Amino acid sequence: MSWRKQENHKEETKAVKAALAKAGIKAKVGHGTGTAWGWLEINIGTCPYPHLEDTDRGNGAGYGHSRTDCDACQWHEQKHTLTLKIAQDVTGRTGPYSGEILILAQGGVLA
Repeated sequence: MSWRKQENHKEETKAVKAALAKAGIKAKVGHGTGTAWGWLEINIGTCPYPHLEDTDRGNGAGYGHSRTDCDACQWHEQKHTLTLKIAQDVTGRTGPYSGEILILAQGGVLA
């Protein structure tokens, strides 16, 4: 893995948080601990949309969920992609596991 345009974790955290805020993404940014000390961890919060269940779409068989029809799935995918791109651009992290960047999000609201 090749990474870090910043001098240390503290500077990296500040730079990523500022870049995300500039893009309108309010996130908690930090680093792992223990054996994951080098991982950049970004929590993008809770999805504002309810997650479509198969039964909501008239499909009680337990399969057939369409990610493209689900606002919650689209929110997660779009926000994850943008957050990762910003974090990689700011930090210079590349390599396995997206440069050791972990993006977390909570599920959608309960319907």
